[in-house]
Amino acid sequence: MAQKFSLEASAGYIYSGLGGQLAVVAEDLAPGLPLAVRLGLGFATSDALDDNYVIDQNTGTTWGNVKSAGNLTEWGQNITLSLDVLYKLPAQGLPVSLAPYLGLRYNMFEGGAYNNSGWLKVSSNAFGFGGGIRAAYAVIPNLDVVADLGADYYLQSCLTGSSSGGPTTTTCPGDSSYANDNAFVTQPDGFVFRVRLGAAYRF
Repeated sequence: MAQKFSLEASAGYIYSGLGGQLAVVAEDLAPGLPLAVRLGLGFATSDALDDNYVIDQNTGTTWGNVKSAGNLTEWGQNITLSLDVLYKLPAQGLPVSLAPYLGLRYNMFEGGAYNNSGWLKVSSNAFGFGGGIRAAYAVIPNLDVVADLGADYYLQSCLTGSSSGGPTTTTCPGDSSYANDNAFVTQPDGFVFRVRLGAAYRF
């Protein structure tokens, strides 16, 4: 059985924003086993900081209040590397093929806020794992429309923060201030969900 490759491009809702993924899929890895490996690179916009996080416990001032009063523009992004193993379910005679999958994740989050007076930025790199199901519908012999629905779980990771008016600081799980910092920053943490729609070209 000759090994097949496909190039996949998809877009949709990823974690907490819109984004997409480019992936290379290697199929028919072993004779008699309907296994494939997918290596992907994804990008998604993201909320960066929780608007409801209370900055000042005495006054109840939230980050949303501070952002509005300071005319701050907030930004955030996730860049994700993924490696999945797919198992193609038997579907002879059907135009749609289904493949559940499991894999590893490495996510690079970066976000912050800025105005004319200064800026602040926070970043984190987190390992995770995930799974889902991929459906492919053959439009022509070498072109499929693909839909992907899944969820990932990310381990807690260190947060690095910097600003135009202060030093760079890092807090890690187990540090006394980590719980508060982690509640403020909206990087992928725990379970996150995604749904994508795209196309795959086989060659």
